[in-house]
Amino acid sequence: MRDRLIITVSDIDSTKSYNLNKIIKKIILYIVLIAIFVISISFWIISQLNNEVQTLDTQSKVLQIQNKQYNLQIKDKIKDIEALGDTLKDIEDILGVKGDDEASLITRVTLAKLTSAQKMYMLQTIPNGKPLKNITVTAAFGWRKHPITKKKSFHNGIDLRAKRKTEVYSTADGVVRYSLRRNSGNYGRMIIISHNFGFETLYAHLDIVNVKVGDVVKKGQVIAKSGNSGRSSGPHLHYEVRYASKVLNPYYFIKWDMVNYEKIFEKQRRVEWESLIQMINNQHQKLVQQ
Repeated sequence: MRDRLIITVSDIDSTKSYNLNKIIKKIILYIVLIAIFVISISFWIISQLNNEVQTLDTQSKVLQIQNKQYNLQIKDKIKDIEALGDTLKDIEDILGVKGDDEASLITRVTLAKLTSAQKMYMLQTIPNGKPLKNITVTAAFGWRKHPITKKKSFHNGIDLRAKRKTEVYSTADGVVRYSLRRNSGNYGRMIIISHNFGFETLYAHLDIVNVKVGDVVKKGQVIAKSGNSGRSSGPHLHYEVRYASKVLNPYYFIKWDMVNYEKIFEKQRRVEWESLIQMINNQHQKLVQQ
């Protein structure tokens, strides 16, 4: 029994002996087993965490690549939007629907230089007044829902109420640039007249065309009769005023006369009135000198 420690516990009923060497061995064994279990669990947790870290690292690299691709796509979209913005600006410039507020007003000094003769000359050669005797606007200038296609589109002119075969008048002196006598296309039978200083007028959905290309027409001359040709929901006159390939709101030109002479310069500032009037002044001065 050398090197062994035995503890004896006695009570009234019995006596028990305990071998401490065996107990210590069991305790040590349990501790080792627990340590091995903890270490194993730790290694498993570390392995799982490492796998997750690697997965996150892979996902991060994928996201970085996608982010670069998205940035490139965004840059391309920005370029496309900028290009589209430039295109829209060009379209708006052509249509004459934007930029009026940016144009400078004609000066009072320039207006003061106009004589009555010059004013009458402008009203004779630049579109103004009524293409029909009676004016009732049924469709205004600008964006609208097309009465036939039901899609939003830009209306380049105005529609005026007119029964079939109502007389249509030229609104200024000019030369017929285009004349279509057959019913064809969206506008049907139509006429385009070129006037002085880059102005043009267009008359569409006609029933009868009285002029041909090259004809010289005077202000107030009957050039056609209204109808329902082309893509039209009913008899009327479609009337446009153009300046240097830009479409303008014809309503202001219909209202333009000697009484409301200066109103047009406020309403239609897309026209280079300042330069135009100065040119008219110079032409008249030369005629007077001759």
